[in-house]
Amino acid sequence: MIWNAKPNLGPGEVRSMTRRRRYFAYVVFCGLVGGIAGFATGFFDQGDGNLLAGDWELLRLPPMQALLIAALMLAGFLALPIISFRMVDDYQREQGLIGYSGGFLSVMGAFPTWAALHAGGFVPAPHAFGLFAIGFVSMGVSYLYARWRL
Repeated sequence: MIWNAKPNLGPGEVRSMTRRRRYFAYVVFCGLVGGIAGFATGFFDQGDGNLLAGDWELLRLPPMQALLIAALMLAGFLALPIISFRMVDDYQREQGLIGYSGGFLSVMGAFPTWAALHAGGFVPAPHAFGLFAIGFVSMGVSYLYARWRL
C-alpha cells in the first residue's frame, strides 16, 4: 500500500485527474504526429529541397507518402487541438484561444509587412517556414502572457 497511498478522492477530483491525463496523452500524441511527419519529410525527400530554406521546387516525395504526411499534419495541427478543447476547463480554454488569436494576428500582420519590406529591398522574400515560425512563436508568447496575466 505504500505505492498506492492516495487519499480518498472525491468524484470531481478523479474526473479532473482523468481529464488531465487524457489531455497530456493528446499533447504527446500531437507532438509525435508532428515529429513523424517532419522526420518522414526530411528523411524520404528524393530531391534537394529543404522545408526550412523554402526550396519548394526541389522538394520531392512519393505521392502516397505526401498524402500520408498531409493527413498526419491535418490531424496533428487541426483535428486533435480542436478535440482537446473539450478536455480543458473554461479558464484553460480561454488561455488557449488567446494564444491561437495571438498567433493568427501575428501571421496576418507579418506577411504584408514582410512583403512590403521585401519590395523595398530590406529583407529577403517571405517564405512559408518564416511565417510558420512567426505564428508559432507569437502563439506561444500569447499563451504564456494569458496564462501568467489572466
